[in-house]
Parts: sequence; structure tokens; C-alpha cells
Amino acid sequence: MRRYALIAEPDPQRAAGLLSLMTEEGLEGVVAKDGAEAQDVVRQRGAPLLLVTDLALPRLDGFALLTWLREQEDSAATQVVVVTAFDELRVRAWQLKEALGIHALLSRRASSEVMRDTLRRVLAGQLAPQPPPAEGAAEQERQRLASITAMHLVDNGPPEAELQQLVKEVAQAFGVPVALLTLVLGERQWFKAHVGLPPTLAKDRGTPRDWAFCHHVVQGREPLVVPDARRHPYFRDNPLVRNGIVGSYAGAPLLTSTGEVLGSLCVIDSRPLVLGAEDLAVLRELANRVAEDLEQRARVKPATGKAPAEPALTEASALGLLRDAVQALDVAALLVAPGRKPHACNTAMTDLLGLPPEPFPAMTFDAFCQHVAGLTADPASTLRQLDLASESSRGLRLTLVLERPQPHRLRWVARPFPIPGGMAQMLTLADIGHTRPAREEWERQHRVDALTGLVSRRAGEERVLREIGRCRRDGMPFSVLLADLVGLGRINATRGFDAGDATLRDGARVTEALGVPGGFAVRWEGGAFLLALPGVDAARAEALRQKLRDTPDAPEVVSAAVTVEGEEDPQGTLARAQAALIRAKTEHRPLRLA
Repeated sequence: MRRYALIAEPDPQRAAGLLSLMTEEGLEGVVAKDGAEAQDVVRQRGAPLLLVTDLALPRLDGFALLTWLREQEDSAATQVVVVTAFDELRVRAWQLKEALGIHALLSRRASSEVMRDTLRRVLAGQLAPQPPPAEGAAEQERQRLASITAMHLVDNGPPEAELQQLVKEVAQAFGVPVALLTLVLGERQWFKAHVGLPPTLAKDRGTPRDWAFCHHVVQGREPLVVPDARRHPYFRDNPLVRNGIVGSYAGAPLLTSTGEVLGSLCVIDSRPLVLGAEDLAVLRELANRVAEDLEQRARVKPATGKAPAEPALTEASALGLLRDAVQALDVAALLVAPGRKPHACNTAMTDLLGLPPEPFPAMTFDAFCQHVAGLTADPASTLRQLDLASESSRGLRLTLVLERPQPHRLRWVARPFPIPGGMAQMLTLADIGHTRPAREEWERQHRVDALTGLVSRRAGEERVLREIGRCRRDGMPFSVLLADLVGLGRINATRGFDAGDATLRDGARVTEALGVPGGFAVRWEGGAFLLALPGVDAARAEALRQKLRDTPDAPEVVSAAVTVEGEEDPQGTLARAQAALIRAKTEHRPLRLA
């Protein structure tokens, strides 16, 4: 048994605290931010002496991780401590403790002293007792419902247009068909805004609370992610899951400044959801901004219900005053007028981002975001996050790492505020240091292959699975092309590894050049590359494969192209592509699998 402790925890601060406890116990701690990453660690290092895991993990939940772990031959002696914020999930895990090999269950709100004592008990071979339920839950629920009533959040009118636009943008940004802004009431959940719901649910604007995934977010006061509800031991019997409405879920709490959780901002798909820890952090941050906005509205709403008096300022005069204020700031700042129209920025912003002195109003807000994303190591992922920072999305806080024009770590803070004519936004970029933290540098290196500059296998597989789901929802085909360099081992042996590396870079360049809009190339493994082809059918994929084979002066490759078939599991598509490439390599000639 390897003497290391594996910590499966998406929250960096909690992971750091657990690492400290492991060090106290003389164990090497290894952090995995989701269930799939935890699997990778076990494959590389063998089963750990101790596993501390949450149950609500991105990509692969804690139940699925434990089931998989117990199937590994060397895992019999692994001690398992489960930490979760969700009472019902903790109860279900306790019921399955024998099958999953769980030795202790703790609340995420447990103190460090309780955690330390539990770890020592488990490492000593003792089965820790299940902790009693938290006290004061009834009073907290009463206060929570009183806050919803006092804020006048529930009404009989249609959903507000601004909030409807918010959930629409959230659904688009996360690549899912359904997004909801929910309030969890005494006996039901109510949809304050919604997009993508079946007609019956949209008409009712709610479900019984017993059905609500958002109920667990409220109870646990933490984000909840269920990557595959259909296989989840707790959620698979939910009526919304049985009826095919919810196949996966991710929700973050609407937490007020006084500590009450009003409901949830959530995204839903009918298929398994491929969201990482970073996506969950963005959803949480966005939910915080929505909760702030709901509180602000409640404070300024007159008791009489009459509309407030129109302010004396006009939109033009308000923007003029704000423009002068922006120019006086030392921090990089951008003023965005209502309608997502960049209005003014200061010299600090143009210098930081390498923009011309007068970039606005010629540059749109979308173009600005594209420019910023293009300065990072992963433009596509960064742009997806920046897309959330729009006027109707209520603002966002992000940490960005720029590679150009100079390396910088920046804090992106977008704060909305009302002016005559609509909602404006003040965007600031604060430099928080030129040196990447070790974890952030590790993430960057593991998302980009250092030799070829292509997307890495781990990050590429996530993007492929997400793109397959998006193309299915949009009714578009999706193909993948796998290509493996011929004779790479022989080149390394006869001409040296520098020559082999040069061949790899040439192969990557030629493969990437065949890409289509929205597609991307991946350093798959060894001398193999994967080209993701959204919107490309089987005939066009075969034509691209032939083009790759016939490219002049390109390294010789063996290749295979496959197209997603019907409702085929995305992992099944990748497995077919691998199998086709193996057959092609065996026959030593290009092959296409229809």
C-alpha cells in the first residue's frame, strides 16, 4: 500500500487545510480537484493509504469514484473518509458504507479538530461513528423563508426580462439546454427565471420541493454537481431523472449578505455533464452576484410599490461623469454602457493589454473579450468564462493569467450598476503578481502539451466530450480524426530525440492546419494526434483524412476518422476511434471507420 493520502476536493482552500492535516500525520498529500483526476492519480501511483473525498465532485462524483476504487486490486486496505455538505447524500453513503468501504463520514462544516481526530481514528483502524445532525436547522429555515417573503421575490407576473436573459446566457456559456434561477420555498421550488424547460414545468414554474436538486444546495449551503444523475445512488430515483428531464445538474447557492440561502442558480442537461472545478467556481461566483442584485432590488423597492422617481441625470450625462472618473483611476478600468457598449477606458488598461490609445468605441465588448482571451495560454476556455461577464449576467470576478504582451496575473472584476437608460458596468483589471502560483502553473502545463503547443490529452478529452454534447443539442454532426506518426521510434533510435521531437512538431502543425471553425487539435498520446471536428459529417471527415495523408512534405501517418452515431456515449465514440486506429496500424495503411 502506497503511503500517500489522496484528497479529492474541488475547493482550493479546503484542500490546503486537508493537506496540512496529512502532513501532521506524516503522510504525503496529493490533491485531485475532481473525481476523474483522482482516478488518474490512482492509475499512476496505485491505491492510496487514505482517501478523503467529497461526494459532489465534478466530472465523476464521489459515489462513482468509490465504486471504481473498490474494483482496483490494490485498494482493499485503503481507508476512506467522506466529507460532504449534503445531509441526504451523507445518509445514503452511510447506508452503502460496507459496499463502498467507507470508514468515516463528516460534514463539511466539521471543525479542524474533529477532522484531525477522525483521521487519526481511521488511520488507527477504527470505524468512526456517524456524526449527529446539525442543530438549529429549523430556526435557520424559518429565517430563510422570512427573508424570501420580506424581499417580495415571489410574484404572479411573468419572469423579468433581465433575469430571463441572464439564465439564457448562462445556458449558452455552459453549453447546456436548461438554466434556472430558483427560489426554494416551504413545499416547492419556484422558478424566478428559466430557459429550456419542458412546457409543463415552464407553465407551473416549479416542482415539489422533494423533487428539487436545488433543495440540497439550500440545505448544504454549497454548490452541488451531479455529473450523471441516472447512475447516482441517491438521485437516480428522482421523478425528474426518471422522466428524462434531468440527466445531470450543477447548482450554486444564492447566498445573501446575512447568510440565508434563497435558492440556486443552476444548469441542467439531459445527458451527463462535463464540468470541471473551474466551471463550478464560475457558477458560484455568478450566483453570488445574482444574490447581491436581488438584495439591492429589495432594498430600493418602495414600500408603496410605486416606481421610484426618474433621476435627474440622463444616460449621456451620467456616462460623461463616469468617463472622467475612469480616466483618473490608476488601476486599469473600462466603462461599459448599457447594451454592452464599451464607452471609455484609461491609459492603464490600454498599456496593460497592448491596445491602441483610442480603442473605443470602435471595439465592441465581444471583441474586447476576444482580445483579452487571445493574450492567455488557453483562449477558448478563457473566452467562455469572459462571456459570463456581461451586463445582464450581473458581473463576475475571475483570475486571469496573461502570456502577452507581458506575463501577468490579473484579477478581473466586473461590477454592474444602474444609470439612466439601463445597467452599466465598471470593469477593472488589477495586477496581482507576475509569478504564477505552483498550482496554477501546474494547471497550465497540464492543459497544453509543452512540446507541440497543442491541447493536452486530459484537457482535450474534456473538450471533446463537451463539444459532442453541444453538437447533439444543435443537431450537428461531430467527427474525430486520429493520426499516428509512422516510425517515430525508429527516428528517435537512429537520428536522436531532437529529430523525433521535430517530427512531432511537424505532425502537430500539419494536423492542426486541417482544423475547422470551433475545432481543435490534441496531443493524444505518444506520436498520436486527435483532431476534433464539430459540424463535420463522415464524408467530409474522410476527405480531411485523405488530405492529411496526401499533404506534401508532411510526416507519414496512419489515420482513422469516425463520426458520432445517434445517441452513442461520447466515450464510446473515442473508443471506436482508438479501435479504428489500432486496426489501421495493424494493417499499416490508412483506414476510415464509418
